[in-house]
Amino acid sequence: MKNITIFCCLCSLLVLTGCVSTPQSRTNENRDLFESFTTAQKETILKGEIDLEFTPEMVMMAVGVPDRKAKKRSQLGETEVWTYYKYSPRPIYGYGGRYGYWDYFSYNSYYGCYVRRPYFGHSVYYAGGGDREKNLMVDFQGGRVVAYEMVQ
Repeated sequence: MKNITIFCCLCSLLVLTGCVSTPQSRTNENRDLFESFTTAQKETILKGEIDLEFTPEMVMMAVGVPDRKAKKRSQLGETEVWTYYKYSPRPIYGYGGRYGYWDYFSYNSYYGCYVRRPYFGHSVYYAGGGDREKNLMVDFQGGRVVAYEMVQ
């Protein structure tokens, strides 16, 4: 029984670590393209940062796939805007019991919210989403970054 438990834990760990996307893992997927960049560009990408004149491929290697893509038109031309969000937890207080439901809920990044832990055969319950905040906005014109705004 102990071996089964250890095996299940190792499999879960393997699945969870396989889902994490980092600048290093993204550059390994596109090694030939990454090697064609300058040394300064490589260092910036590996730090998970972007810079002006980066291409969309460079931005994706550095920070991943955007949460939202939009096109903006003005007198200056057409701009493609990529937006990245971060989700902050929304605490739940004051619902029944001695300590409230705080002990029964945990933050789940897949749902972007708190979910009820399935104790004693209960289902997982959605408890309200986390607050979504813009983390990074990137403007492209002509296939290059012309502006970006990063929230600190």
